[in-house]
Amino acid sequence: MGQPNAGKSTLLSVISAARPKIADYPFTTLQPNLGVVQLSDHRTFVVADIPGIIEGASEGKGLGLQFLRHIERTRALAFLIPIDVLEWQDEYDKLRAEIAAYSAELAAKPHCVIFSKLDLWGEQMTPEINAPGAFGIYSISAPGRMGLDELKAAWWGELLVLKKGLAGEKKQ
Repeated sequence: MGQPNAGKSTLLSVISAARPKIADYPFTTLQPNLGVVQLSDHRTFVVADIPGIIEGASEGKGLGLQFLRHIERTRALAFLIPIDVLEWQDEYDKLRAEIAAYSAELAAKPHCVIFSKLDLWGEQMTPEINAPGAFGIYSISAPGRMGLDELKAAWWGELLVLKKGLAGEKKQ
């Protein structure tokens, strides 16, 4: 999830066979898109791309409530922050605040931070950010295919941890 034009649909189109509409204007994505990510050894998982989350989405601004409902069933969240945003920490904090205002349960889900559009920066780097509880902070360029293997491996690893945790809960 991320603000409009964070690169969510571009990422989905590069890591899966999904073909969401991609354009350089806000709110190109008007409904959620799903894509199946295929890894080696026939391992797969599903990634959801939701429309951009704006300030006030948790209060129903725009179609925020409708979009946020789509991610309630996810196991983990990914917050995309474009590298060209001036205040990375503010961007992350705003996204986390919208999630928390919508649902404490959703805010408690595992999450990672993804700095997108690394190709605009011109070099491989991961900005400093305070992201308590994040299982990872990654930098990617979807069009440039940079950092994607590391990201997919991290997502898969987190899904395995979550699956083991759910199996443990069911045994009790």
